[in-house]
Amino acid sequence: MPNDIGLPPDCPVQPLGMDGDTIYLVDAMGQLAAVGPSSFGQAFIQRLFGRHIGYAYWAWPAHSKENGISGFKAEKVRETFYTAADNKGLWNAVEKVRGLGAWRGDDGELILHCGDCLWIDGQRVETGENGQYFYPRRPHIHGPWEETVTHDDNPARNLFRILKTWNWKRPEVDPLLFMGWLGVGILGGALEWRPSMFLIGDKAVGKSTLQAIVSQVLGDGLVSSTDTTPAGIYQRVGNGSLPVAIDELEAEADNRRVTGVVKLARLAASGGLMLRGGQDHNGVEFQARSTFLFSAINPPPLAPQDLSRMAILSIDKLDMDGASEPPKLDPNTGPKLMRRMVDQWGLYDGTWQAYREALRDGGHDSRGQDTYGTFLACAHLMLGDEGVEEAGYRADDLSGWADVLAAQSLSEKETAEENWKACLEHLLTSRVDAWRNGSQHTIGALLEGYRDSGNSYVDVAKARELLAQVDLGLLPRGANKIDKSSDYLAVPNKGPNLTSLFDGMPWGNSVWTYALRQGPSDIIEYRKEYNKVKIGGVSRRVTLVNLTAFEIYAEEVG
Repeated sequence: MPNDIGLPPDCPVQPLGMDGDTIYLVDAMGQLAAVGPSSFGQAFIQRLFGRHIGYAYWAWPAHSKENGISGFKAEKVRETFYTAADNKGLWNAVEKVRGLGAWRGDDGELILHCGDCLWIDGQRVETGENGQYFYPRRPHIHGPWEETVTHDDNPARNLFRILKTWNWKRPEVDPLLFMGWLGVGILGGALEWRPSMFLIGDKAVGKSTLQAIVSQVLGDGLVSSTDTTPAGIYQRVGNGSLPVAIDELEAEADNRRVTGVVKLARLAASGGLMLRGGQDHNGVEFQARSTFLFSAINPPPLAPQDLSRMAILSIDKLDMDGASEPPKLDPNTGPKLMRRMVDQWGLYDGTWQAYREALRDGGHDSRGQDTYGTFLACAHLMLGDEGVEEAGYRADDLSGWADVLAAQSLSEKETAEENWKACLEHLLTSRVDAWRNGSQHTIGALLEGYRDSGNSYVDVAKARELLAQVDLGLLPRGANKIDKSSDYLAVPNKGPNLTSLFDGMPWGNSVWTYALRQGPSDIIEYRKEYNKVKIGGVSRRVTLVNLTAFEIYAEEVG
């Protein structure tokens, strides 16, 4: 008799549900299988049942003329499974399938998907449906150490000593952050936030050796590559959360490939969805949930939104006179560190919040608290309180991190300019071809010449004439309705000459208007009663920049 969803008894293939024309099945090996009506034929059925194909002969027999069983009726198999999938209901693979790596269960428990089994609360469990998710059977990767790892046997202590031998720019911080990245790599999809890391340094500073340590620790639980594309990564990671290490992600003449990889890391921090092309011109959703480790001599351009999701670690050359071979890692370092993270998992959320509070006091915004708090919390759990104290840090009082890792002391914060400021500075430093025979070649130089009281050769009329050639206007001090003590640059919402100045930049095609209006109200003005300005004889809607206030702001923040 069929069961409650319409399948014959003890069927080795089970439906998960349906999404459009596609039904999702668990094959006889425990793998995920997706199929549409046109592909559900003899060959696919044999792939579903594998060595259990005899079941299909029994359940849906095709009889020969002599009344013997000659095979199975593929159309009946398809009919049965579509009915069963319909009875199971709608099902989304992107949201429901969890591949290799770490995950957070329905009740907050840590789940490690090791391919042929799951580790839940320190116990081995079969793959398959667990809670509201499906964990497909995959090739085996190493799992945690079988026994609890004590402080005396904790390999994190030796690993930290090894990491200290590199010539880090911030020797009191960077080794711990790097160890924290390894912890993020182990916990992966179980974390709310998965920041990435970029190692920067000249040749022969040990970047590749650090990548080799990562490979040794994470083993087959790491996706590693020296030449990749976003497509190559998501094809390899799939619906898992394994960490990704990419050596030599160098800046190129055309940075589109490397920028795409960095964008993938940005999405992975919060588990964002990426839509990529699929067969038959149908889009395929991919949810990135991995942390990334990059290294380069010359990194590609990193946008502020990328920098806010990663830590930049710089390495100087070693003193070769005092250099020696670093100590060797225990071959069981990876499984033992994984076991440490399993046993300490219950402390993670509280530790993370404690570090976030300390970093908040150090001037970090919520994104900085998330990023550095995650690295520090993972390193703390890996070392344990005793190991943290042994490494020279306070385990009972984290307030010191407000000074040690203060936001304004970070080089990545210096690089991560506010979007509106970066847009305005690009405009001010743009060269104007029409002025190449004059005294000023950039917009900023022209404005400086006009605003310099000792400079008599750029008066208001001349400045307005030159600025109008690139669709810009000028409201001089004493002659505007907003602030008579300030000069205002008028940037129209559109203009062909202005468009050319932003060619190839993210603020092109009038996006500069939205970017500039993200600035503070004492610098940026766009209220309707003020933002209609005549430029080159034509009245236009503009965004007004208080040049006097911006000059003061730029001197204060750099």
